[in-house]
Amino acid sequence: MKNNSGQSKTIMIVAVGVVVILAGMGFMMFKSKGSAKNAKPEKLPTAEMALGDFVVNLADTDQVRYLKTTIVLEVEGGAPAAKGGEGGEGGADVRIRDAVIQVLSSKTFAQLSEPDGKEKLKKDIITAVNERLEEGKAVEVFFNEFAMQ
Repeated sequence: MKNNSGQSKTIMIVAVGVVVILAGMGFMMFKSKGSAKNAKPEKLPTAEMALGDFVVNLADTDQVRYLKTTIVLEVEGGAPAAKGGEGGEGGADVRIRDAVIQVLSSKTFAQLSEPDGKEKLKKDIITAVNERLEEGKAVEVFFNEFAMQ
């Protein structure tokens, strides 16, 4: 009988050891998946792209209104280059400037005067510019000057 009892203890010790090892492996796998989810994506380097001054008529039809602004784009990733374009004023590609003019002139005084009007404008500019960028991605718009009349 002693022999059978000794075998039972050995089997029990081995079983507990296997459970501990499996639990440790499961914990490590769970922890590595959790840290992968919580890991912040690597931020790409950014560059500023000065687009210069813009003076455009706004889309108001009841009276003549205009916007004068100076814009700088923050571009993430490669050097800012537009599809099929060449550098223009301040190194800004004419196609990118054209996209910004299209967006600016499509807005009304009332739209830009709303509390979130400038934020919406920034998003629209980013969308329009990203459609024309060959490399990189516009991530932020900065207004150095913004005057409407």
